[in-house]
Amino acid sequence: MSNIAIVVVYDYLRLDEKLILEELKSRSVNYVTINAENLLFDVEAFVGNGTSIPFDGSVVLVRSVSHTRNTFVAYLFEECGLQVINPYKSLVVGNNKFFTLIRLAKAGLPIPKTYLAFCEAKAREAYKLLGGGRVVVKPVSGSWGRMVSLVSTESELELLLRHRAKMENPVMKLHMLQEYVEKPQRDIRIIVVDGEAVAGIYRYAPSCEWRTNTARGGVAKPVKIDEELRELCVKACEVLDAHYAGVDVVESKEGYKILEVNVVPEFKNVARVTGVNIAGKIVDMLVRMCRR
Repeated sequence: MSNIAIVVVYDYLRLDEKLILEELKSRSVNYVTINAENLLFDVEAFVGNGTSIPFDGSVVLVRSVSHTRNTFVAYLFEECGLQVINPYKSLVVGNNKFFTLIRLAKAGLPIPKTYLAFCEAKAREAYKLLGGGRVVVKPVSGSWGRMVSLVSTESELELLLRHRAKMENPVMKLHMLQEYVEKPQRDIRIIVVDGEAVAGIYRYAPSCEWRTNTARGGVAKPVKIDEELRELCVKACEVLDAHYAGVDVVESKEGYKILEVNVVPEFKNVARVTGVNIAGKIVDMLVRMCRR
């Protein structure tokens, strides 16, 4: 398999990336690792001869913690003519929660009722349109449940809007308001690789916390993936042109609803809880792509 060249771009080697590298090494797959912080692109040289990158014919797996770095790296290597997982366009949409929901809704997939407000006045209007009471307010980008808030009254919304107004990050001036879905005290994370829902977990919220992210102390247990859930998650990846992803789903009274699609997913907890070799599934996909 020495003719196969896989490039893994990272900025911090988490357990997820280490598992992928161990899998590549164990199979004697030819691979190269690049720390994104060490990349330096000469624009004139790049434009003049974009094919001079010394990884011709390779597949590039972008695994940086930074969404911004992943997006730039994907674009640059695609412009060099290389296959990138996930592709640039997939990352642009997938790393924006609102863009993702737009794509899912256009495809007829179930999502929570959501509004995007560009000012505080419209955020207040959206809160009323959602019926008041408990409403989730999210940034349009981010992970691990950071800056995601649950407000229950107009006064709580006002406090949150004042807090956001003092933030320098312009993204925090975009207010994404979403219905709070009445559900079991859990949600579902499904890992999809190359059109297959390979494994999934329930994520149970810890006490005194409504968010289920395992990064926030949520407890994970394996889930048996039924046909409806499988089709829903695979379709979500297809809609975003993602070769692999982590799809977050909630069980509502009306059935499954998709919350997010993570296009550079962390999978270590799913692998640990289910015993599925997800890194192996990802490497299988990369090797197949190298041979196409």
